[in-house]
Amino acid sequence: MTVAEVLSAAGVEVSEGEFAALLAEVLDELGPRAADAPRDALTAEQADALAAVGADLAPRRRRERDPDADAAVTYAGVLVDTFWVGEVAARLQIDASRVRHRLARHQLVGIRRADGWRLPKWQFGADGAPLPGLERVLRALPANVHPVVVAGFFATAAPELRIGRTAVSPRAWLEGGGDPAPVAALAAELDHTL
Repeated sequence: MTVAEVLSAAGVEVSEGEFAALLAEVLDELGPRAADAPRDALTAEQADALAAVGADLAPRRRRERDPDADAAVTYAGVLVDTFWVGEVAARLQIDASRVRHRLARHQLVGIRRADGWRLPKWQFGADGAPLPGLERVLRALPANVHPVVVAGFFATAAPELRIGRTAVSPRAWLEGGGDPAPVAALAAELDHTL
């Protein structure tokens, strides 16, 4: 299966070349690669201290996934499934400056890139409008939560959010008209790191 086939099957409307360029940007943003052997990045004292508390400092095994590659692909996947400000403005039938205003007030989630703002599609319902209660949840998020963490939070079923006996994601909860209060409470507890 090619990357283009994977993107198409996922409903992502971007060419393989555009995705590759975005992936290269993200890898560049991640900075220097993590050491394949943790001991190589540590002083002898640091390595000894970590080993004393049971940290695994063995080199990454050949079959283990590359954490840099995983992080880059995950972030690129979030970035590629977005709208531009102009697209959101057209969907909401407002001026682009109003969309940027909503971004500044944390009423919408946006990812600032060199080529402009990208707004993840998950925050919009089937009707094109922001999810009901989204603003309340976004206000509850800790400062500087990474967009990958936010996207994962909204997409992952939470045991606290149940429709009948089925746990649903915060996105599904809000889109179904659920009270945003329990989602905001969960959002407030998010760890901002990747």
